[in-house]
Amino acid sequence: MQHTKITYTILASIMGLGAILSGCGEDKEVIPAVSGISQGQASQFANKIKISMFNQGTFNAAAPLPPREEDIQRQMLENAMNIDLNMIIPQSGQATTKLNTLIAGGDIPDLLFLKSRADLAQYYDQGVLADLTPYLEQFPKLKQRFGKDSWDAMFYQGKTIAVPGYDNVNGISRSLFIRNDWLKKLNMKVPTTPDELFEVMRAFTEKDPDGNGKSDTYGFIGGMNKEGNLQTYGFDSLMWMFGVNPPSAIEVKDNKPVFLFIEPKMKEALAYINKMMEAKVVDPDWVTMNTPDLLDQKLYKGKVGFMVRDARRLEPDAQQKMKEIGGEVPEWIVIPPMKGPYGDEILERKSFQGNSWAISKKADKDKIIRILSLLEYLFTDKEAYPHFAYGIKGIHWDLMDGKVKNKTPDLTKELKEKYLWVDHYRMPRRGDDTEYFSFKNPKTAEAFTNNQKYVLDPLPGNLLTADLSDTLSADRTRFINESLVKFMTGKDPLSNWDQFLKTLDTKFDMQKYKDSAIKQFKDAGIIK
Repeated sequence: MQHTKITYTILASIMGLGAILSGCGEDKEVIPAVSGISQGQASQFANKIKISMFNQGTFNAAAPLPPREEDIQRQMLENAMNIDLNMIIPQSGQATTKLNTLIAGGDIPDLLFLKSRADLAQYYDQGVLADLTPYLEQFPKLKQRFGKDSWDAMFYQGKTIAVPGYDNVNGISRSLFIRNDWLKKLNMKVPTTPDELFEVMRAFTEKDPDGNGKSDTYGFIGGMNKEGNLQTYGFDSLMWMFGVNPPSAIEVKDNKPVFLFIEPKMKEALAYINKMMEAKVVDPDWVTMNTPDLLDQKLYKGKVGFMVRDARRLEPDAQQKMKEIGGEVPEWIVIPPMKGPYGDEILERKSFQGNSWAISKKADKDKIIRILSLLEYLFTDKEAYPHFAYGIKGIHWDLMDGKVKNKTPDLTKELKEKYLWVDHYRMPRRGDDTEYFSFKNPKTAEAFTNNQKYVLDPLPGNLLTADLSDTLSADRTRFINESLVKFMTGKDPLSNWDQFLKTLDTKFDMQKYKDSAIKQFKDAGIIK
């Protein structure tokens, strides 16, 4: 199926380019002019229909929707698809309640953004959502836009029941930061193996790398969230050196699920971290590090030599905080992950495609076709991309030397606040679009690009949905997390590892969890 694009002429009429281009390159407010729109001019669809969109995928739920005459992106969608679009933006934290209320009242939105695969499966089981399998072959561009992993997440009970929501961003928030100035002072090289990393962390702790004559520096700091989970706060990155990770890290090998959090290699990973604890190279404040902001403060203070943080901490605003809080701007560099004893060189696994666009089962065939056409246009039309990903031409972005330049970071606070509503439309932005992020420090962009080489495919364990009959699920997860922390801190010796596995089986019915995983993997066609 061919989808007619909005032509440049039509875009010009929508965007009021004459007025906008007059302010090109300047941080001036430009009021978008909208005139001469011929509804259906750029659309292949003859009849106009109404489509309601439940958009909890917005990047700013607090931004009020503007009037239609000011909403350029909405007009583009309406004109391209010949629709009357009613967008519902639920308030933050109230999306589930709002959607369930609409469903209970029989007023199901035509197009629904869902944030998790669990929600997607639940609403499909309840008969709320349509099966899209019969229609997707008509939309090759849309199918090509997302990778196999993303589409696999949309597959449930043998059917494709949704379209991927938007690209997740990988290779930036889990960057490995190290103090290069400390390495130079101690005449050490960037570590490339776990053993080399340990020696560097020990030197950072014991050899006074900041030269103040005090024993106040540490080799590493990590943390865990308030639920006691070790993921995303640094310790999990150390575990990846051994090819393992905490729940729900499950991969499939030789047609069998492999539960990485109870693998023998996990014992080796915990022994490595325990060795760090025993050598006192870990900042003792790690036990209180339960939010990203607290870890950022440690980065800014500059008393830790190695940690896992977002590469955007190389940006000027973060560098300024380092100067204000720590009194200097350390020479932080982002390095590749260590190559572990089994050959693993993993920064992170790609984020699971949990978010999705689903369509109401109440939608007839024609409406489903129209909605899928809208999504294909939104996510694949090259001319439209900057209008959705960046915002309004002449305000948020412009063409400079024939290339798109994102101007958003340079806007005044007043302009940013006035046009917050463009965040409702940013979903098409690609996860590897460096212009979208507008890195000001070339080292940030370099780190982002280099990190991609060490981002592996997502694990199939992410496809699992909760087994409602598994009443021990929450207690089991809590026991696993608590046990891992006890092992790595030495509160429980690793000689008790086998007892830990036995307790999982006898007290927490680990076999039930394994059986559920096997069944779901079989249903998904991952194992035979």
